[in-house]
Amino acid sequence: MRAKIATATDSGFLRKLWQLALPVSIQSLLFSLLGLVDILMVGQLGEAEVASVGLGNRVFFFNLLIIFGLSGGVSVLAAQYYGKGEVAGVRRCLVLAIIAAVAVSLPFALWYTINPEQIMAFASDDQKLITLGGQYLQITGISILLTAIVVPIEASLRAVGDAKTPTNIGIIAIIINVFLNWLLIFGNWGFPALGVEGSAWGTTISRVLQTIILIAYVLRKRRIVVFNWVDVRMALAKKEIMRFSKIAVPLLIHDGFWAFGVLIYSFIYGRIGTEELAVMSMLASVEGTIFALFVGFAVACSTMLGHELGADKFDDAWQQSWVFIIFSPIFALLMTATIILFKDQLANVFSGFEGDTLNSAIRVLIIMALALSIKVLNMVGIMGVLRSGGDVNYSIFIDLFCMWCIGIPLAFVAATVWGWPLYLVYLCSLSEEIVKAFMVIFRVHRKKWLKNLVHDDDKSVSA
Repeated sequence: MRAKIATATDSGFLRKLWQLALPVSIQSLLFSLLGLVDILMVGQLGEAEVASVGLGNRVFFFNLLIIFGLSGGVSVLAAQYYGKGEVAGVRRCLVLAIIAAVAVSLPFALWYTINPEQIMAFASDDQKLITLGGQYLQITGISILLTAIVVPIEASLRAVGDAKTPTNIGIIAIIINVFLNWLLIFGNWGFPALGVEGSAWGTTISRVLQTIILIAYVLRKRRIVVFNWVDVRMALAKKEIMRFSKIAVPLLIHDGFWAFGVLIYSFIYGRIGTEELAVMSMLASVEGTIFALFVGFAVACSTMLGHELGADKFDDAWQQSWVFIIFSPIFALLMTATIILFKDQLANVFSGFEGDTLNSAIRVLIIMALALSIKVLNMVGIMGVLRSGGDVNYSIFIDLFCMWCIGIPLAFVAATVWGWPLYLVYLCSLSEEIVKAFMVIFRVHRKKWLKNLVHDDDKSVSA
């Protein structure tokens, strides 16, 4: 423990952590705040509108995590390539990630554009919700292809230590999105009041501009990750594809099925009622805003450990991993205490809810706050520590087993068989996090993840 504390107080370690974690956390926080502001704006229109936008965002979140999974090959391998001093390897990873992300996203983008109401019908029989949600998804669906380009580029920049560029450009996109929402949802400055459709157009236009700005900036200022035809040809070599696939395919399976599980939870809440789905849509944005503060912590963990592993510094990686594992839930406890202390003030966020709906929202918010430390520990342990060394297969097993064999079955039975209220159904869904925490700690302690993935001899350390 003394060595871990010493690592945590090392000025070089803390400076690098701050430089990597802060920009990512700011970008994630602003992105989550955008979702919250979006929901609050639409919330003035009615509960069905809140539920439709929330469900549309959950569908997009499903695709976003698939793209993140494929981009995990960049995050893991590129960080180790950079630690090894081989920048060309970073560009090869980026090529493969963009090709894979666009190829996987294209069928979904077409489905959402051609028949979006079919997706919404899985969650509810409420025709108003289906229609509004279909309109939102149809407009935003094609922008998934832009995200398939943006996310791998951002991952490559962070892998080489540039976390500021994605954050700065993300801030610009978020400001544009909020402004366009204000114009198009309510019809300000002479624009038509489009309601839910206005929110969708604001989101789509901002993503187009974000893509253009990011590519233009990288071409001018960050040419270290700009690939050419030589990089493309080398990336498509069998050895590079196999190396990338070994990381990216398991992450795709993991993130895809995990994101689909999150979508299934939304379907379960929708089957309880439109009001319950509206509550969870609002609270998902609130939780995402709080959780975003710790995303940078996990990304910094993965990047920093990847640099150490790529340089064969296994002891340093081992010590640093426990700094992240121990201190991340402690910081989360501070946020939990703050939420509970100011729960009455936070209730103002739910100004559009009344009576039993408002009481249900406050109960779920308190449960979310109490579960925050466990969720943060699991996120840092899986996304930060285990993935840094390519231990993705066990990460898949942990997440999918706990979600599909514990959380989803309990929540489904509680909602459809036992007829429990929303806050108890949500509490059942959290059972997966408790089991997951024990499995994460066990796996980290086994040291199976301490591997250099870009060394030809595949050096590693095991217990």
